[in-house]
Amino acid sequence: MPIKKVQTEFEKLSDILADGVVADECTAGELQKVHDELQDAIRSGDPAKSIRDKKITQQLVMFEETNPVVGKVIKDLMNALSGMGI
Repeated sequence: MPIKKVQTEFEKLSDILADGVVADECTAGELQKVHDELQDAIRSGDPAKSIRDKKITQQLVMFEETNPVVGKVIKDLMNALSGMGI
């Protein structure tokens, strides 16, 4: 099931934030906001709709392009979301 893959990749993003890998506090803060929105979407009854409505994928693309530290995790997360049709 695609949502399981999204959850797995989401956990990797959570680990990156917890480990403090993103040195820039501003970037880390913005990534935390996106992380929290994604977490809320995963917990909602319709994660695909929530993710689309909040434009989470566009926010993730920005981080993938601007932050090589989290780029791989973001790319894997985007692929998992793509598997959900997002």
